[in-house]
Amino acid sequence: MGRFGKSIKLDSTIMKYYFIIMLYEGIDKLFGTVYVAHMGIRGLTSFQIGQVLAISSIALSIFDYPTGNIADKYGRKRSLVLGFFIWSIGLLVFFQASNLFTFILSILLWAVGVSLISGTPGAWFVDEITKEGRSHLKTKVFPNANAISLIFGAIVALLSSLLAIGRPDFPLLVAGIMGLGTSIILIFILNENYGDRAISFRKALVRNTIDIFKSTTMRLILIRSMTGRIAFQTFVMIWQLYMVKELKLPTAYLGFTMAIFLVVLAVGNSLAGILLKRFEGVKVSIMGQGLIAIGSITIASHTSIVAFYIGACLIELGLGIDMSASSVWVHDLIPSERRASYISAISAAGSLFGFTIPLVSGYIADQIGFRYNWLLAFIGSIITITLLIKIGVTIRAVREGVQNVEKSK
Repeated sequence: MGRFGKSIKLDSTIMKYYFIIMLYEGIDKLFGTVYVAHMGIRGLTSFQIGQVLAISSIALSIFDYPTGNIADKYGRKRSLVLGFFIWSIGLLVFFQASNLFTFILSILLWAVGVSLISGTPGAWFVDEITKEGRSHLKTKVFPNANAISLIFGAIVALLSSLLAIGRPDFPLLVAGIMGLGTSIILIFILNENYGDRAISFRKALVRNTIDIFKSTTMRLILIRSMTGRIAFQTFVMIWQLYMVKELKLPTAYLGFTMAIFLVVLAVGNSLAGILLKRFEGVKVSIMGQGLIAIGSITIASHTSIVAFYIGACLIELGLGIDMSASSVWVHDLIPSERRASYISAISAAGSLFGFTIPLVSGYIADQIGFRYNWLLAFIGSIITITLLIKIGVTIRAVREGVQNVEKSK
């Protein structure tokens, strides 16, 4: 009976993690498929919409790091519950908003909620399965969870198109209600776990910041997080405009194309799980970035529908592989008691740098053409590959140093 009970408990932990990731992805896709159109319908100009998006990126970069420290000190469960609650309030305010001020207020609430959630599910899960003696499961669970949630997100994206018929803002209402419901459910199903609770929040923030920048490996990971945004943000910014303006495809193709991309992204996450069984995590990330580079140069080389879909699918496949691989190997380099703090720092660095990419991409598209955006994505992936190689060398050097010390004893 004891063995059976323990098995059920471990399976329950995995299912809870799947639940969080799937609900997060579903709510995000309900919001993401209509939010720009909603602001336009409510009377905001293109420039005002750009202001709201810029504020969202800046707010994420500001809130992400301290909220990770909050999760470690005051509890990952509390952070998730509060995050989903504040996120839901932001979504409901966004649903009701009709002027620039209210949209800015809602997007700030959105950023606080997302920041409290960001990195916390993974930190909660890794510490839970570590306590259960099955920390090795993360190499399987992270890729599977990402793949399943992306498939779920693709289904939600298609359903949101149906929900928006006759009532374009309805998906936002559903997203807000789902977020509120999720926050309530998490109160009852999650165990609480913590990072370092002994140190004050202010001291922990200062200490973690100093320690992150003192570590060569962590500095490289922070820079890698920033350069990794170049190809990703360029792709997100440009692909819809490229389809409509350069390839002259009808806008009706966008929803169908997004669903394809999400499925390919899910395949990439699943493939990462297979590759991680045979190769080191950093090497798998390099493979993913290599596919992004090939996809980017494919689109840059040929202005055709076929080249676009082949190249874009290679980019999505690479993003999926790198996304899952990095979610595994980065956790291996972070101390348990600071897990959420460090993950949030990495995310904040990416958000802060990522704010500049849409501006650069938009300028390039307007001034010299879309082809150069794909070259920018290619350059970004090559830079990221170089950094990943350096990170791999650094990790191996540290590992060999530890092994030599142990042998000398």
